[in-house]
Amino acid sequence: REARRGAAGDSVGSSISRSGRGSGGLGTSAAASKPQQQQRTATAPRVPNLSRAHRSIRMAHSVGCIICALALFLLPFPWVSRTKILLGFVLLAGCYLARAGGGFVHNCLPALLVEGNAPSPADIDGHDKSLFTPEFTTIALTEEWEVLLENLAFCCTYGKRNCLTNQMYSGPLSLGKICSLVWGKLKEGVIRC
Repeated sequence: REARRGAAGDSVGSSISRSGRGSGGLGTSAAASKPQQQQRTATAPRVPNLSRAHRSIRMAHSVGCIICALALFLLPFPWVSRTKILLGFVLLAGCYLARAGGGFVHNCLPALLVEGNAPSPADIDGHDKSLFTPEFTTIALTEEWEVLLENLAFCCTYGKRNCLTNQMYSGPLSLGKICSLVWGKLKEGVIRC
């Protein structure tokens, strides 16, 4: 039996040395695998984009974007010069709301606009925040605009529950389409249908 074990050990040892995993081969294979691991992490998929996030997270992004846009719009006016620090805090609050305010917005929304349970902290951390990071791109801005339009349409149709729903969601959404449909109903004197 010992002879068999010795022979088996020799064959195992020779196969290890042939594969390059002997005493010096282990370090080389680990060093060779590091660039492959770095390449895999560099090409790893990004977090899910905002349009597939929980409704309350998308609402928080839209409200945060509106707050930031208003703060940036008011910044250059001379009568705001004394409150620039306050506007800076409002801008930061809008960014924070967009990045992490999904749960807060979920609790503030009226029942008509709530979809499902409140988003979990993992849901809030797991969506794309590229507009509110140094990675500001036109793709992120376009996605924020699309989410803002979808949220506006969702609010105007009372959570896809009124007579405007079919007209609103037939075809692509645009600000003109949303405003014209809502204005048409308001001109008829219809506030809730």
